[in-house]
Amino acid sequence: MQSCQKFVLIASPRTGSQALNRHLNQYDGMVMHGEVFNPNFVGLRPDYHEKIDLPRERVDLRDAEPERFIARIFDDPSARFVGFHIFPDQTRPAMLPVLEDESVKKLWLVRNPIASFVSLLEAEASGIWMVHAADPAPADSPRKKVYFDIDRFNGFLRELNLFRAKIRSVLFETRQPYFPIHYSDIADPLVGNAIIAYLGGSQRLDHFRTEILKPPQRPFVDRIENYWEFVTYFRAASTDDLYAFG
Repeated sequence: MQSCQKFVLIASPRTGSQALNRHLNQYDGMVMHGEVFNPNFVGLRPDYHEKIDLPRERVDLRDAEPERFIARIFDDPSARFVGFHIFPDQTRPAMLPVLEDESVKKLWLVRNPIASFVSLLEAEASGIWMVHAADPAPADSPRKKVYFDIDRFNGFLRELNLFRAKIRSVLFETRQPYFPIHYSDIADPLVGNAIIAYLGGSQRLDHFRTEILKPPQRPFVDRIENYWEFVTYFRAASTDDLYAFG
């Protein structure tokens, strides 16, 4: 019997990780969980809460023995590939052995932090964090603009860069490669096929079922209430600041 390939998806909020998750779960033998260490819930794939007898809300059971919890996820005889997400606010001590383990392959999903932050503000303002393709179409009403809080953005960026620096440091010290993925490519089956090949599989898909809808892209001027303050701030940003946006 072929052994299961373990992996993690390194990502951050509003980078499209849930959409990528749904796409990868369309490959045979793939069991991709979500934010299993989210502070507010246990983000297992929905069919696994009952399978391993761990309700979504029982973060206390997960946190009591996090190493054992991770081992249970990876010890999945029904899977050919099994993985989960790692997010900035979920890098606890139990994650370090996973990051250092060369047998656990790494995928790294990124998006421009400005776009991620604006998307986060819009999700908070609307209460809509994800739109499923099977859901009824939302009412056709103009979306409200959001206020771009520059101080909050700077805090968001500092935390994101600290997270990225920690991950890069561990991967560099252990001489591990990773598979880079950009937000704009998550719906491309060629990218999905390349990920599967990186994990050691051979299946190829020519399309993905659409399970999560991406909102139409609109210019920032139509999305940000204090747009000119936003523009003025970034015009004055230093080269070092812009480099940090990655």
